[in-house]
Amino acid sequence: METVNFAESTRWIRKATDAVNAFSDWFERKVVKASQGSWAHELSSWKKELDAIRSLLKEPRRIRIALVGTTGSGKSTLLNAVLGQELLPVGVMRPCTAFVTTVRYSVGPEYGLKVQYCRPEEWRKDLEALSSALEPPEDEEEADRKLMEAARKRIQAVYGQSFENFSPDRLPPLPEEVEKVFSRGSVEKLVFDDPKAMLAHLRKLVRGDSPLWPLVKEVNLSGPYACLQGGLELVDLPGLNDPNEARVEVTKKFLRSSPFLWIVFSMVRGLTDDIQRILKEEKLLRALILGGRYQTLSLVGTRADDIDHSACDQLGLPEDCSFAELVREYRKQTVKEARRQLEEMVRDLAGPREESETLSRMIRMARRVIVHATSARAYNKLKGIGRLRSDIGLENEEETGIPGIHRHLSWIAGTHGAASNAQKALERVNKLKEEIAFFFGAKAQPFSQKLAEAHSRFAQESESLGKRLDDAQKRAKERLKTYRERFLERIDPYFAQSVQGVEQSIQGWRSIHWATLKAIVQRNGSFRSPTSGRHYDFNLDISEPLLSRLPVAWEQYFTDDLGRVAHELSIQISESVSSFCDKILLICEMLFGPSEKQFKEQLGWFREKISLLTEESAKKVVNAVSQRRRELAARIPRVVQERMTPAYDKAKKEKGSALKTRILGHLEPAATESARPIYDAIQQDLVEGLRDLEMIIHGLFEQLVSSATEQAQKVVNNANISIKELSANPNVEDILATLPQTGAS
Repeated sequence: METVNFAESTRWIRKATDAVNAFSDWFERKVVKASQGSWAHELSSWKKELDAIRSLLKEPRRIRIALVGTTGSGKSTLLNAVLGQELLPVGVMRPCTAFVTTVRYSVGPEYGLKVQYCRPEEWRKDLEALSSALEPPEDEEEADRKLMEAARKRIQAVYGQSFENFSPDRLPPLPEEVEKVFSRGSVEKLVFDDPKAMLAHLRKLVRGDSPLWPLVKEVNLSGPYACLQGGLELVDLPGLNDPNEARVEVTKKFLRSSPFLWIVFSMVRGLTDDIQRILKEEKLLRALILGGRYQTLSLVGTRADDIDHSACDQLGLPEDCSFAELVREYRKQTVKEARRQLEEMVRDLAGPREESETLSRMIRMARRVIVHATSARAYNKLKGIGRLRSDIGLENEEETGIPGIHRHLSWIAGTHGAASNAQKALERVNKLKEEIAFFFGAKAQPFSQKLAEAHSRFAQESESLGKRLDDAQKRAKERLKTYRERFLERIDPYFAQSVQGVEQSIQGWRSIHWATLKAIVQRNGSFRSPTSGRHYDFNLDISEPLLSRLPVAWEQYFTDDLGRVAHELSIQISESVSSFCDKILLICEMLFGPSEKQFKEQLGWFREKISLLTEESAKKVVNAVSQRRRELAARIPRVVQERMTPAYDKAKKEKGSALKTRILGHLEPAATESARPIYDAIQQDLVEGLRDLEMIIHGLFEQLVSSATEQAQKVVNNANISIKELSANPNVEDILATLPQTGAS
């Protein structure tokens, strides 16, 4: 994994910014004036491209890296080590007080804190669910004491002593502190000169010393954290046992929008406990595959130092080995075991006899997934971060694994962040400069019969190229249709089997405690228990028979099949363009003798321009496919919820004895009777969604072919076969003489 250091990233950004500014100044002073009127069409095209280049620098993309882990996995200690500062409270975060925390870079020396609280309507909705959990059952033995206690703590934290007289129908007045937050739009913004003061403010929130902690949805921190330069954003998501519905929605938002996902697991608890729960039981691995983000996954193990010499024999080490050797081997075997477990989970997603190149590729990716095994405590001790007093036993920073995470962040910034945008902007501005130079160079050529003949023959080759590209596009269109039909034919049996599987899938509902069952229907089928951390989702349960069968077939169609069509079209375009250039060069040499360096450079520019267009088109296709596959996957449980909403609404009204039986009396028949129409609706949504996606891809292919044809025509029109003699046009001479030096890309 190659890395780009932050100084180098800054240089790229500065270099590209200076080049684009210099080019823009020259363009406005020289090109605009000379092009208005006679060459208005060309001027419009150049302006459009220059605007696109400027946007790359004006809007450097934020690269989110979401960190997910169970409570107690050591994320806060890890983040403090990575950021090089005690920024997040350690050892005080509880499931009831955890919140989404985003950290980004800002130029120092100040530190910014923005807290996003629930809006009043969100708190009222949350309060309804909490109040429902507090309702005493007729049979006291059936009470879920932990669930009731968690609800009581949250309400009491906000209303204080008024909790004793609490009633959802007669809410006591909110504390002045809460009212102020609501009056400010549920947002609090603070600036600190010292990070210790910011940490103290956060500790107050997470320790429950304030009536505001039940309302916190998201915290945004910014400061001079060098490892996040280049547009990186670390997002610490709450533990997977967070009971707050508003925070759950924020977590889901970040899981959907973050291009990188790091699973943080405790090496002490063993890989199985954390990784299995997050990726398998929570079905996060399946969600990543269905959403097209499997390749963004990394694993981060914590507490590598929490091991003693009794494990030497188990790790294959002599009893007298050093602690550093022990930790080193522990980290090495953790990486190996984590990849093995991930491979097993990928295999489990496939059918019993399902073998394909797609599955083999997914397994190979599992074997290569990036795994960090870290000792954040040891790193913090070596760096003087926090208040650790005892030595951990590691003296080498590299042995802590934290430098490896810094290199990983550097690689992400260099390949996906602002520096990457800067390199692309510099490359494109150089191409635009060359295009303008070729255009005006052609206008400076004196007319000759040979030149006219060359342009005529060039035009014939351009027309021939256009036909070949059109044929390639038509073949790609046919392949898209074939792959779509094959995919739908493959999964068609899944729908009939899924209808039959719904009754078995919902059998587990009968073993759920009545209080939890009531909380689930209050939230329209989805609830995370604050006592067990378990996530209940009835809508997913009903769609489980289908979702459990889809991953490999889904990945094969959206990634391999559609990717193959785009790749093959790119190759055909590249080969056609290469043949076109060879023929153009041959014509030129037949008419004028050995070609001059400048004309060969123009053909080289054309090849590079097509390569750039093809690359951009491929990214647009990937983005379109990724967006649509995520939408279609997310739509499946939403279709279920829409169909189940009437049953949820009826169940919400139930009270009194035998509550569990009466709630299930609404839900179970609704699920089984609606199975057929639910899956019919899902299938129809999928068919329509795939057709829409196909039309989008068709449009992108058409744009690519049209752009390639247009660029070939520019070669025909602007061929600089010889400019030893320039026409007497002072504007053209001035433009060519003042071309800015934008630097190599």
